[in-house]
Amino acid sequence: MKSMLVASEILTSGWCQLQCSYCYIPKTEEMKNLHLEIIKELKTRNRIEKMKEMKKKYGIRLEHLGAWGTEPLLTMRYIDLREWKKEFPELKTFVYSTSMMLKPVPVVEKVKEAKDLGISIKNQISLDGCEWITDKNRKGGSTKTIIENTKWLINELNKIDFDTYFEISFKATWSIDNIRQMVENPELIHEVFEFFDNLISELRSMNKKKNVIIKSFAGGTLVVPGKYTSEDGKILAKFFEYLYKFGYPNNYTYRLMRLLDWAHELHKARMFTCSAMDSQFGFDDEGAVHLCHRTYYFNKDKYIKAVMSMDKYKNWDVSVIEEGRLREINKYYIVPYDDEFEMWRVYYVMRGYHDFWRFRIGYTVNMIRMLALAGQAEKRFLEDEDYTLLFAYFVNSAFSCPMENLLNTGSVHLTPVSILRYLGNGAFEWIVRDTYRMYKRNKVL
Repeated sequence: MKSMLVASEILTSGWCQLQCSYCYIPKTEEMKNLHLEIIKELKTRNRIEKMKEMKKKYGIRLEHLGAWGTEPLLTMRYIDLREWKKEFPELKTFVYSTSMMLKPVPVVEKVKEAKDLGISIKNQISLDGCEWITDKNRKGGSTKTIIENTKWLINELNKIDFDTYFEISFKATWSIDNIRQMVENPELIHEVFEFFDNLISELRSMNKKKNVIIKSFAGGTLVVPGKYTSEDGKILAKFFEYLYKFGYPNNYTYRLMRLLDWAHELHKARMFTCSAMDSQFGFDDEGAVHLCHRTYYFNKDKYIKAVMSMDKYKNWDVSVIEEGRLREINKYYIVPYDDEFEMWRVYYVMRGYHDFWRFRIGYTVNMIRMLALAGQAEKRFLEDEDYTLLFAYFVNSAFSCPMENLLNTGSVHLTPVSILRYLGNGAFEWIVRDTYRMYKRNKVL
């Protein structure tokens, strides 16, 4: 197992000050108590013991450390990179995702720590676009706060003498409501992309450090799995058509291009799956190992009881969750890291997911054809075998998420039908067209 494990996610926070409309983590009052427990764990000597337990699984091979939870900036000051470097001398990357609603003072402190340790930092900022989209998805004033805090961070980095790599990227998440609004008024699409172009240009002009990289905006990501209908899929197809006609980047075009660029390696399924229990797994504050950060709260009984009492009709993120399924996930996929038998059992199960994908490709092909027969997907899936097979490979690479599969279908191998509806009503065709145009533009074809 040690030979593959090079990355780890750790739980660092349990509470968030936001109520984002698309967040997949159901918010309950119990999360505040969880947050206090996590802080207590991070501040005590237990954290050192946990590192030593991790070392039994990783040896010294740990290269990438991710701080996950609801908002890592809340507790980042309790993460001592010097301690981690001492236990794992190969550590070279520290990564986290933040809403940037808090002034990133602890980020500046991490940069000062990391510069003497040879550790690079990757900072992903959740920002959906200009005010009408970000403030709607989060709360009023969010856009202004995020931009102000990001500029503050750039100015502070300019004052520090360091030569390690620091990356800033923006992650935009667009719900079907956001996409519908842009389809109804295509001028909003121009507005969103111009917003990111202008913001990134301004940040780059402020940046005085060659080792501080502000990445270009590559398009938004979809809320998944969601609860999508065929009509939602047609709206998404229209949106992708507009992106194609306007010449804006489509995040999913790049994902298809990656699949095609490495098509000669399709026999190596793990190249196209997520990293869950493959090159990494997640450690929580109670000594349990998770496939990834998606299940960090699922082994908290009080939290699960609070989630199950929520109104499923008002909370889409709860509507697909069944208590029995959560119990099964907790029993079979969240295991104590000091239980060698259970660790190897989960690892064995996940090797089936990462190493072999004939079953899930076959399932996707047949399911999208059934949807086409029922009038819930394009008829082309019944007529064009190559197109259908490419669709299946795309879905199982671009949307590789065994935990979401478990939550929605009960199997790590079966992609939620909702995603197939969303992509199978014209959206995938525009991804293919855009990919062809990209290859032509780059003179690959």
